[in-house]
Amino acid sequence: MTRLAATLFAGVSLVLGPAAPAIASHNSDVHTDNLSVVGRDGFPFGTDLAFKGKLVAAGAGDWDGSYPTGVYFDDVSKPEPKRLGFANCDGWHSDPDWVGQYVVQSHDDGAANDTCDWNGESAGKEGVGVIDASNPRRPEPVGFAETIHGAHNLTTVGNTGLVYVSSYNLTNPADVDGVSIVDVGADPVNPPVEFLEFPDLDADPTQYDEMENRSGDLPDSMGCHDIGLDLARDLAYCAGITETMVWDISDPRAPAIISIIRNPGVNIHHGARPSVDGDILIVNDEWLGAAGAGSGCAVPSAPTGALWFYDVSDPTSPQLQGFWSPPTPEPLEDFCTSHFYDTFEDSDGRELVVSSWYEHGIYVLDFSDPTSPQEVANYDPEGANFWGAYEHRGYLYANSFAPATLLASDPAFEDQGGIWTFRLEGYSPSGKPGSGAERGKRG
Repeated sequence: MTRLAATLFAGVSLVLGPAAPAIASHNSDVHTDNLSVVGRDGFPFGTDLAFKGKLVAAGAGDWDGSYPTGVYFDDVSKPEPKRLGFANCDGWHSDPDWVGQYVVQSHDDGAANDTCDWNGESAGKEGVGVIDASNPRRPEPVGFAETIHGAHNLTTVGNTGLVYVSSYNLTNPADVDGVSIVDVGADPVNPPVEFLEFPDLDADPTQYDEMENRSGDLPDSMGCHDIGLDLARDLAYCAGITETMVWDISDPRAPAIISIIRNPGVNIHHGARPSVDGDILIVNDEWLGAAGAGSGCAVPSAPTGALWFYDVSDPTSPQLQGFWSPPTPEPLEDFCTSHFYDTFEDSDGRELVVSSWYEHGIYVLDFSDPTSPQEVANYDPEGANFWGAYEHRGYLYANSFAPATLLASDPAFEDQGGIWTFRLEGYSPSGKPGSGAERGKRG
């Protein structure tokens, strides 16, 4: 039984668990910039993006009370995003997703939920807001579902009308943990909510129904931070801070745990996204929960804030393949760690991923060989702070929130926030839907 220890910097040592293969980051020595900006819609504090055909719903977080927050709606039928409408419903995080004609918006801070009345009973509550976007020029808040620990991130489960809610209590890890399932399809005004508790040592099935566990292990997650989907294989991936759980969602109302990924080299299991064919899972580490992200790129190619690649062709037995992190550090200068991302294929069959890296820009990687991911392109403009990046209809899109410190010193940086559209040099889509489509972030 072997163990691989990697001493990184400032006395920090990370250890990969038993039987983990000896891996390296395999970064390219060439720092490329094969991305060109072909469209912009500027607004401060942009968060996540959710696509539906020619439309995108773009979240804007409540990071500064002097700026409007909520969900922007843009036409992306052309590379230049065209602003259509705005639902000014304050939310600290404002993660959006589509459920048919509706967009759901996350709320995990009741104090910030005071702009929209929703269904007349939601002021000061945490949970899921429902916006009728049938006319994206006049989006209308229509409903709200209160959920345990509110809603940090949202994932729509295909066309079921169901929304998986990622939430947890960071201040008290011993608090109840699990997933809320909100049925927007049943009633968008007052959606029914079911909470499934994780079957760990603290589970109390007398209070909540317990999630089925077929993994042979006990989860120790305090709750999902984000959930990725592979609808073609009826799988969901709960990135749960301390671990990533693989769920069987053949019955989406009753997900069952079939395996658990643990990796001491991952500081925060932040997100989990499958490749287009589903064989590779990418788990990202939000280094120190972004609180210490100034140190995330302190050492070239170190596994801090990295993307980690797993073979999940057998989802009951994920196998670690490798990791990737930027080869060009800017120690303590950049807010630097991986964040939200999307996988896609090009017409040559390359497996690609585009990821935001906060102030360190966005990166495109070729992970056709997941043991040796290679950098394809990057873009790192001054003043931008990228929250999420996705492929859609042949272009790459990223949403940026302008750093509050820069706004305080120079209001011009306000325009670095919002939606960016990029053309990737030499990229031709394969015609297959990317992971964004499979996870419900685009329709």
